[in-house]
Amino acid sequence: MAALVLLVILGGRLAAGYIDDPASIPGAWRPGVALAAAIVVGLAVSTLTQLITALMLPVTLPSTRSFLVHVGEFSAVGAILGIALGFRMGEYLFVEAGRSPARYGFPDLLATISDAVTVTTLLTVALCWVRSAFLVPELARALRASRRLRAPATASGFLLLIYGNYIGYQAATFVYELLVRR
Repeated sequence: MAALVLLVILGGRLAAGYIDDPASIPGAWRPGVALAAAIVVGLAVSTLTQLITALMLPVTLPSTRSFLVHVGEFSAVGAILGIALGFRMGEYLFVEAGRSPARYGFPDLLATISDAVTVTTLLTVALCWVRSAFLVPELARALRASRRLRAPATASGFLLLIYGNYIGYQAATFVYELLVRR
């Protein structure tokens, strides 16, 4: 969380132009930025897919409850930090526009804030990816112990967990290609 707060402090000033317009990222930095963005998007998409899987499973499992609470808390923190980052970026971009409301007005501020909220929320959701690994062993134990759930439910649960990571991988590949080839 300290790194995210540092992102708000420094990102609002130093990286505002790059976050606002990714095409302005210098060529030498582009592969590294693309890789970082791909990792964040891939882990976030994978985590959100695992969240859907967790909501389809019995929520009475301790790891499932813990995962749901963890993702919810981190999402809220990401949204709050995103609002702060958006205002800092908006202030900087307004000054850069020569304090001209015609060049950077209220709709632009709202767009900057919503972009910052999205980016920081994706970043915090990506941090929850490790917690999804605890779902698999506990799900397997619960499904073996429960006679109500059949083998197809077990297989479909594991397939959804694997497929969620595959979807995250595809999203990461898309973001990387999008940023590198721009």
